[in-house]
Amino acid sequence: MLLTLCAAGTLLVVAAFFDQAGLGGARAWYGVWGGYFTGSSRPYHLTFRGIDPGGPADRAGMREGDAVDIRDHTLVERFSFLGQAVQGRPILLRIHRGSANVQATITPGPFAFSRFWSYVLTESGSIWLLLFAAVILWRRPYADGNLLLCSVLIGAAIGSVAALLYFAFPVAWPYAALTIAGQSYPLAIALWATLAAGFARPLDTTRRMTFALCYVFVGLTIVVGSGTPDGILGIAPLIGAATMWFDPSRLMGAGFALLTDLAVLTAMVCSAQAIFASQGMQRQRAAWLLVPLAVFFIGSQSLTVSFNFFSYAAAIVTGRTFSFVQFLTPLVLTYAALNRRLIDVGFVLNRTVVFATVSTIVIGVFVLVEWAVGAWLVNASHTTSAIVGMAVALLLGLSLRYIHRYVDRSVDQVFFRKRHDDELAIRQFAYESSYINDARTLLERAAQTVRAHTTADSVDILVQNGSAGYLSGLFSGSDVSENDPAIVTLSAWNKPLDLHRISESQVTGDLAFPMASRGRLLGVLVCGSKRDGETYAPDETDALLSLARGVGAALDVLNGKGQSGPDTMTELLESMRMLTEATRSLPDAIAERLRGASTPRETAP
Repeated sequence: MLLTLCAAGTLLVVAAFFDQAGLGGARAWYGVWGGYFTGSSRPYHLTFRGIDPGGPADRAGMREGDAVDIRDHTLVERFSFLGQAVQGRPILLRIHRGSANVQATITPGPFAFSRFWSYVLTESGSIWLLLFAAVILWRRPYADGNLLLCSVLIGAAIGSVAALLYFAFPVAWPYAALTIAGQSYPLAIALWATLAAGFARPLDTTRRMTFALCYVFVGLTIVVGSGTPDGILGIAPLIGAATMWFDPSRLMGAGFALLTDLAVLTAMVCSAQAIFASQGMQRQRAAWLLVPLAVFFIGSQSLTVSFNFFSYAAAIVTGRTFSFVQFLTPLVLTYAALNRRLIDVGFVLNRTVVFATVSTIVIGVFVLVEWAVGAWLVNASHTTSAIVGMAVALLLGLSLRYIHRYVDRSVDQVFFRKRHDDELAIRQFAYESSYINDARTLLERAAQTVRAHTTADSVDILVQNGSAGYLSGLFSGSDVSENDPAIVTLSAWNKPLDLHRISESQVTGDLAFPMASRGRLLGVLVCGSKRDGETYAPDETDALLSLARGVGAALDVLNGKGQSGPDTMTELLESMRMLTEATRSLPDAIAERLRGASTPRETAP
């Protein structure tokens, strides 16, 4: 579902660009008023603010504070007052200017080059956020907090572009659809607070109250909106503008903008509480994830605050500044992802090389074939050349899967040979572990193999210690209770466990792998965080799980025969040899007894 939202958000960003720039030489729909509308003290009126010198509103003779009666206009025009209008389409406005009633005809025009590229920068940042979320969902969606993080990124990206500020349409229904899509922005704020609440659990009373308060403000924002038509339009103003059952302008005052500001503020407090309550690597991860999100949402809200409480010029400057903030936020999050356990650099490099190579091969082959066909069929008709081109494109399309598979395998062998060699060595020991007949040697070699073929900064093995629990540190260290939360989870699910998700556990590290056999947890392989700061790749995790299971099965066999005692088969063969020797000597013993019985005995006098 989230990947589908990534694709839909990307299409929305592309649609916003073509709405503003035009498509195929046609004039863009997007037009600017040369100012903006906000709420008014007059019922069913919007007040015009922020006159651009030389802009459409200035040329039409409008002034700061003019009030426009929205009841005199069509549904499309009412929606355009809440955002932008179609370029080049004149609109007649009936204006209340003090005690006078005047008319003005505005023809929305294209916006300035500087503002256009400011929008493009914002849209580029949104696409980056969406692609970044898609990579995490593709690579490691179920790691701790990743689904929530991706939901925040997708909601923020879609909500930023879905604001009516970025679109103009000749019909009414897209405005309503965009308003509904724009609610993903306040939902992203709520998910941001939820992501913060996932650190340093359980939550104390203060953190629970802050979290609940954030949800209250988010709910009010969805109903009412941000208080400005250039921001997030709420559901209630949308219904009012569409039906005129009630006055939507009453919900567009500057005071309602504080609802979204308060939602962002409480989410920031949730983030700060999470960072201060966390410890060690978890605190670093919380800071790298939550601080960039705070900067993003603060920059977004600064635009709304400027529109409502400062001058129009300040709002323009703030909007351009926010464009850079929205573009830089994915940069920081990408760094955090590559260095703070979200995705690994090797995967990103692998995919980049593979896709670049496949694209080069496909494009190169297509150009080469087109050139060869053009040289051979120089006198052929246009139809023949088109048919040949379609055949070449179809052939390349059918071959794309095989090309990708070959390139993927080749890139892995050339650039990531050590990674595959390490994985192979871990799996090889998992198979060989069943041939080791001494428990201590088995565990020491297992730990040595993991240290040699991973970059884990620490490796520990917990071994079952009778009914007392599990002994830590390769037969040295403190006991871990069998009721420890991590031990219980590993026993129940028998799969790798991210130890950062388990609170109040004596098992410390990054990942834990169960050494289970016949439904019993005989031990636990614990790997610390990687020295290079990367995360454990899925294939690496799977290989470590195979090693843990192999060692667990070997421990089960050794426990069944007294651990380091003689081999069961050898013991059985020795018993059979002794039985055979006894059987062979049995006839001689019987004969000797019979001879002794037939010899006359001396009788007592």
